[in-house]
This record gives sequence, C-alpha cells and structure tokens, in this order.
Amino acid sequence: MLESSVVASGDEIVSETPRLRLRRLRPSDIDEVAAMVAEPEQMRFYPRPKTREEVAEWLAWNRALYEENGFGTWYLEAVLDQAFAGYCGIRPLVLDGEREVELAWHVKRTHWNRGLATEAALVSKRLGFYQFGLSRLVAIIHPDNRASRRVAQKLGMTEERSLIHDGEPTVVYATARD
Repeated sequence: MLESSVVASGDEIVSETPRLRLRRLRPSDIDEVAAMVAEPEQMRFYPRPKTREEVAEWLAWNRALYEENGFGTWYLEAVLDQAFAGYCGIRPLVLDGEREVELAWHVKRTHWNRGLATEAALVSKRLGFYQFGLSRLVAIIHPDNRASRRVAQKLGMTEERSLIHDGEPTVVYATARD
C-alpha cells in the first residue's frame, strides 16, 4: 500500500510519498513545465506541443483553481533528487456538456516507466475523494495512449465511453468514491 501524508490545503506542499512530493504550482515553474510540454515526443498524445505563453496561462489558471476549489494540478517533485518529474492533480472539466472533475497526470519523459504516474494519480485520487469530498473523477485519454490507459486501470477506473473532446478522439475513464 502506498504511504502518503497530506498537508493542509492552504500549504504549498499538498502531499508526499516516499518517492514524490506534490506541491502547488508556482509562476517560477514556467521554465520546467514549458520545456516539458514543448517537446514533441512528450506531447505525442496531445494535439500539439504548447507554447510558453500557453503554459503561463495554464499556470495562472491552476493557481486560480487553488483559490476557488482548494485543488488543481500540482507540481511533481522527485524526492530523491528534487527534480521536476511532471504534474498531476484534479481539475474541473466540462465534458460533453456535463461538469466533471478530471484526474490528470503527465510525467516527464525522463521519469517514464517508474510507476510515478500511478503513484501521483493515486495520491491525487485520494485527495479528491477524501480531502475535497468529490464523489466522482474522470480521466480523458487518447485511445492510443496505452500507458495512460494502464494507469487508469491500475487506479480502479473503468472505461466509460469514447467521444471527441476538443477535436480529439478521447476515451473517458471514471471512478467513484467507495
């Protein structure tokens, strides 16, 4: 079983596991995030790589979510070397005209195949259900992204439906609080 500790939602560090620290995103994270999402291989299952300006807007949006909801997407830091490992979290989403909360993960390519996406997403799922009182979470995944589909399955999420979201083919996975 994954051991994690949770810090009060107003604190910058949101949760920790033996391998990962989840904290709120900062404006100063722009260089690391922008470098990651500008890389074509990293963004293979997204419509396209993102610009620095888009990342700045995304960071501001997430920081506003913290104020509005107490949650959003969080920075993943590898505990061992304090390196940027990606981001993960929970965030509001309108999907097929319905309000949902998305469980999202995106691990930096240099940290792939280590189980970090599953570890971070599991912590985020628990936070969503037990700290923030959510009753349902969804993950939206490109149908060809087998690695993310495996993560969703490991989290106990089940495939719910396929649709086109933001012009892209998408498989929706869902899970409900026990």
